Amino acid sequence: MLEPRRLAARAAALRMAETLGERVGETVGYRMKGETKVTSKTRIEVVTEGVLTRMLQSDPELHGMGLVIFDEFHERSLQGDLGLALTLQAQEIFREDLKILVMSATLEGVDLARVMPEAPTVRSEGRSFPVEVRYLEPTQTPPTPKTLPDAVVKAVLDALRDEEGSLLAFLPGAREIRRVEEALKSKISDPGILIAPLYGAMDQKAQRLAIEPAPEGHRKVVLATNIAETSLTIEGVRVVVDGGFARRVRFDERSGMDHYETLPVSRNAATQRAGRAGRTAPGVCYRLWHENRALVPSYPPDILTSDLSPMLLDLAAWGAAPEDLAWIDTPPEYAVKNAKSTLISLNMMKESGVLTELGKAALKLGLHPRLAHMLLVGKEKGAGYEAALLAASLSEGTLRGGLIESVEALHRRNVPDRLAKNLQNLLNKMGIAAKKRIDPNVIGPLAGLAYPERIARRRGQGPGYQTVGGRGLKARLDDALAAHEWLAAAYVGGEGSEATIFAAAPLEKSQIEAWFGDRIETVEKVAWNENTGRVEARRLRKLGNITLSSEPLPNPDGGLIAKALLETVRKRGLVILPWSEKARRLRNRALCVNFTMPGTLPDPDDETLMSTLEKWLLPWLEGAQSLKELQKLDLYGILAVYLGYEGVQKLDRLAPERLEVPSGSKIAVDYGDPSAPVLAARLQELFGWMDTPRICEGRVWLTVHLLSPARRPLAVTTDLKSFWTNVYPEVKKEMHGRYPKHYWPENPFEAVATNRTKKHIKR
Repeated sequence: MLEPRRLAARAAALRMAETLGERVGETVGYRMKGETKVTSKTRIEVVTEGVLTRMLQSDPELHGMGLVIFDEFHERSLQGDLGLALTLQAQEIFREDLKILVMSATLEGVDLARVMPEAPTVRSEGRSFPVEVRYLEPTQTPPTPKTLPDAVVKAVLDALRDEEGSLLAFLPGAREIRRVEEALKSKISDPGILIAPLYGAMDQKAQRLAIEPAPEGHRKVVLATNIAETSLTIEGVRVVVDGGFARRVRFDERSGMDHYETLPVSRNAATQRAGRAGRTAPGVCYRLWHENRALVPSYPPDILTSDLSPMLLDLAAWGAAPEDLAWIDTPPEYAVKNAKSTLISLNMMKESGVLTELGKAALKLGLHPRLAHMLLVGKEKGAGYEAALLAASLSEGTLRGGLIESVEALHRRNVPDRLAKNLQNLLNKMGIAAKKRIDPNVIGPLAGLAYPERIARRRGQGPGYQTVGGRGLKARLDDALAAHEWLAAAYVGGEGSEATIFAAAPLEKSQIEAWFGDRIETVEKVAWNENTGRVEARRLRKLGNITLSSEPLPNPDGGLIAKALLETVRKRGLVILPWSEKARRLRNRALCVNFTMPGTLPDPDDETLMSTLEKWLLPWLEGAQSLKELQKLDLYGILAVYLGYEGVQKLDRLAPERLEVPSGSKIAVDYGDPSAPVLAARLQELFGWMDTPRICEGRVWLTVHLLSPARRPLAVTTDLKSFWTNVYPEVKKEMHGRYPKHYWPENPFEAVATNRTKKHIKR
């Protein structure tokens, strides 16, 4: 049976064992990370969700198991969704006889039928007593996460004064619980009132004190996280104080990992909390918010909001991709892509999705991949203790400023007990011995191991930094870290185009070579230099997007130079090419044909030419290295090759460059507007032409511009016959006096076309 939390798993096992009159480890046992109570007699194992994943990884058939129960499934933790998906696939492939039971106090909005379509549904309405809900008065100010402990203390004292029975107060986490506990102990002198905290990182004795009924004649005040909403039954509670906030796991872009965030409680959770007051008798629920406050019905499941890199690591070990499994909510594609990118950057996964040896080692640690990478590599380099200190600090999610200072504080144990406990657990798990003194110089490289994409180098003398991953960062001007050329940033965030560095440690360039040499690449870069107007070739040593060194590249490959020129054309457009008038006319003629008869010729339009530069232009660029040499290209010849021999022949037939008119002259057709080509000729040269000339197999009428002897426009027409009949007589009257030496016949239909004056005609 799976429970989402260690405390709930232990409490459930204890309760069932007591019901049987046994100790834990006999018929009922439990298994969680770092703690197991199971014997050969055990028939029911209560486990935490991550444990089930490990069990499936080592034994996909789950030998000896007949039923897997997913309890409190409404919480929709990432490990719960993953565990169900893996168990369903194990059932499908290996164990048709394996039974699966999903249960919870509420499953509203959970589409189990999507993955378990044939499973029957069993409902138990249960019994509860009425609960009176009391809200803040309109004049009272609701608490914020910072002021919540004080507000809860006041509400608890009021409830103890006005109501009978034990009390359960909901707070977001252990930090707030401890503050409220201290305040209540200082204000309550009655020995009959017991203050009992309840959260995950407590010893079993303290947890039992909170869960068990209060002794005869005593009242109990239980200060709990949302674990007490549904996972546990606390006897004797008649009053609930709901602070209105809960701590939820969310992906924190600043740290690149999941962290807890304090959010307003959901409507479903508030209903569950109030119901704890009506388990055995009528009760009262104090809600520390106004009655008209809108609550979200429920929060989205973790699989839609969390960092998926730990899940992807598990799936790779299982041998499946996310799309291979049945999910209630499909993992977002962008989150899967980001997770894979993270694992590849940590050298834990190959592009194929297969785990590396480092990835397999990280899987055994059960830590976030970033922290696992830092610990494993840091230990190899003799900095395991410092890596454990930094990992414990990073897992807190509250770092600000220098990482070295945070690590030194943890080394001195000048930190909360829970953080020191986390450190000790890490040291024990890794087999790392504590040091008397730490080496502060390794903190920067260690942070770089956890966040390789956030290794950053200062740009110029300002506060701006360029990261290995390509992102821009900026240091705060009052931060001493801004004096360093190299930083490894752990926490970043804020508004604007560049994220602000909140927590980082300095690096030396020599450490870049020593710690990250396997990530440094030597590349040959051939690129266009706008200042010199030439292609330049250089050999670069790069760490991601940061160039460590650059030197001229002798005898660069001609193909690389040609590609660099091609990229310049792609960037600046076709206008950079030497378009002679002859080349333009050829292109416009082809455009005209394809406008009228699509697909007849290879398209020479801008979009097509730009998208096929490698095909038609690249072969002609070899040998050119500058803009001046680029201008020597014979673009007419290049386009002719692009159109092909048959294409050019077809073009000459369909859209001739010149057209012979009645005078015998061969006049160029203007294809500047491919949709309306123009023939401009002196009027006298067209006498006798009855019909407007056509091209493209008769599909396109030319627009005829009739010119005066001085080649000035007289008229524009697409209907010559109409022009001769209706317009020419007026033109003749006007032009005869202006150009008396030229031929102006009465009947243009029968006149002989000429490009000469009357004097030349007589000769």
